[in-house]
Amino acid sequence: MKKGSKRFLSGMAAAMMVMSLLAGCGSSNAAQDTSSKSGSSETAASSDKGTTDVPVVNMCVPNIYDTTDLQMVEDAINEITAEKYGVKIKLTFVEFGNWTNQSNMLLTGDEADLIMIYGTPLLTYVKNGQLANMDDYYNNASEEFKTAAAEVFTDKDLKCTSVNGHIYALPNYRNHGDVIVLDIDRAIADEMGVKGGEQMSLDQVDELLGKIHEAYPDRYAIVPQGNTTMSNGGWTWDGLGDIKMIGVMEAGGDTTIKNLLETEDFIDLTKHTHSWYTNGYMMPDCLSNTETGDSMILNKKAVTCFNNGAYFDETDYIKEDLVRVPLTPAKADTTTISGMCWGISANSKNKDASWKMLEVLYSDADVVTLLTDGIKDRNYVVDADGNAVYPDGKDYTNNGYGAMQQWWLYPNSSLTPEQPTNGLTESLKKFNESVQQTPAYGFCFDTTEVTDEYSACCNVMDKYYSALMLGAVDPDEYLAKATEELKAAGMDKVIEAKQKQFDAWHAVQNQERF
Repeated sequence: MKKGSKRFLSGMAAAMMVMSLLAGCGSSNAAQDTSSKSGSSETAASSDKGTTDVPVVNMCVPNIYDTTDLQMVEDAINEITAEKYGVKIKLTFVEFGNWTNQSNMLLTGDEADLIMIYGTPLLTYVKNGQLANMDDYYNNASEEFKTAAAEVFTDKDLKCTSVNGHIYALPNYRNHGDVIVLDIDRAIADEMGVKGGEQMSLDQVDELLGKIHEAYPDRYAIVPQGNTTMSNGGWTWDGLGDIKMIGVMEAGGDTTIKNLLETEDFIDLTKHTHSWYTNGYMMPDCLSNTETGDSMILNKKAVTCFNNGAYFDETDYIKEDLVRVPLTPAKADTTTISGMCWGISANSKNKDASWKMLEVLYSDADVVTLLTDGIKDRNYVVDADGNAVYPDGKDYTNNGYGAMQQWWLYPNSSLTPEQPTNGLTESLKKFNESVQQTPAYGFCFDTTEVTDEYSACCNVMDKYYSALMLGAVDPDEYLAKATEELKAAGMDKVIEAKQKQFDAWHAVQNQERF
């Protein structure tokens, strides 16, 4: 992520729309009761790999790419998995723009088996009893899975997808930290002397956008990263596992939890973005946008947008069509991991088979490559350096199965050939090992004791957050207005509860270090 994980990670932001009013970190006994143990009669009844009784796992995936060869890819995967593992896969793709609503609907019924947790907080689903507890599955997993998973995530990463010590999802292979960058049309960046990889301040962005607006009045100087989201990776603050940001920690090591709207970085960012909006740099209908920023740049509708991901060297910052300049230092927090992970629906009728398929998707290179890249010499080719690339004249929109564009979405794309143009490189592992984790990495706020106040605060944030981030409203007026409404909704009580929980958690983490 991320984010590769960075290339068209902006597409991920298309799903970040209005979340469930119950969104937040928390759990309930009902949710924890969804645990399923391996070895149930479900798997035993369908263990005859040579019959049509092989269970089919419905894997639900958000996507932005061509899938006309989907049946061909499914058949190729199932030719391996039915015989070798006694399980088959069905891939259900949902457009990113519809993902939030559709994924909630899928988890309400029993259609979904494996599902990406994205767009709605992991802990909202847990609190609503919509995800299966994975404890027994994980503890009794195959050695092949354990070996492969150890290369994808650490025990600390797994805490980010756990609630009250129970595992509800698995981290996937992608960036486990974020750098916020400005993506810029390369031809225009070159024209204006912008060099990829060189840090840029918001004051410098102001100046650049002014030049772009004057020179290219027929294109938006800047647009949202995706839909109505300015930056999918947030900015510099840490919401402590809470994507609604009802109380955050500022960058710099201070563990005091504060109202986001009163923090220095948020105030500064919104003043800049509002100036972009009032000066005509930002697209005027940003609050109803349905496109991704990078796609608008490539389609010559826009010149810049924010993006987030893992960036390592010149090839990550200087692309064929884009130049990137970093705006923030790299950081990792709980939502970096829990914001995109893989879970099993609590309503799945095939939980055992779903776990088996999940093991396969973390450990079997042949299956993973088919899922992530498609069919060799049709959907992708391997170049002289051993990298997976699109066939000549093809890209993710017209090659029949463009999943390479979203390798960062699948469980373990590290088992596939590298894709330097999309960010899937060996350097990603080094980035994940070195990225700075916030003091609250692995912690997630449990909203149980302040459910009503938290839900009320979420409603307020839904009302103001995107508008403030995009600059569509005046921060001098609306920061105070939103803060007043947050306080009336019970924000102080929520922050007090979050601080208390964090302090207790942090004390335990400090003890474990010695």
